[in-house]
Amino acid sequence: MRNSKFIMLFLLLSLVFGCRNKSKLPDETANNKTEESVSVNKGPEIPGVPKEVLIRLLNECTYVDYIFHTLPFSISQAEDPSIDQNISFIDYTKPLGHIPKECKSIGRKFFHIKGEIVYDVDVYLTNNCKFYVFIGKDKKPMFANYMTEAGVKFYAHMAQQARGSMNQQ
Repeated sequence: MRNSKFIMLFLLLSLVFGCRNKSKLPDETANNKTEESVSVNKGPEIPGVPKEVLIRLLNECTYVDYIFHTLPFSISQAEDPSIDQNISFIDYTKPLGHIPKECKSIGRKFFHIKGEIVYDVDVYLTNNCKFYVFIGKDKKPMFANYMTEAGVKFYAHMAQQARGSMNQQ
């Protein structure tokens, strides 16, 4: 099952990167300007997540933990479909570049492989801040990518559930 996921991801990555036109169309340029206005230079350039990291996570990740700064619960995922969906929330085609000063992390997720945390990832989800930042062992940003729309919906749904459970208490 994991090998077929690896092949599908590899084919998808090849298709995306192979078919991308280097010249930007007018409306594509307008979309990029909107994102760039959020990502004004606020420190060193942070590269996007390499596809090798995503492939490793898809093939080897056994557990994902979430700890939120303000929500009254944490989440753990141990089933392959949930883990794979979680990894798919990272938009590997859209590296962030810089972390805007006004953006604050809502929590952190931890990717585990065989019981060991291999990646700590800050989750940003407020107004114009919808992205992930992988944190290195030196506690500095290592990789940063935007979040997919499916990821935004996932976190919005979790927040809605948290508010509902808080209102019932």
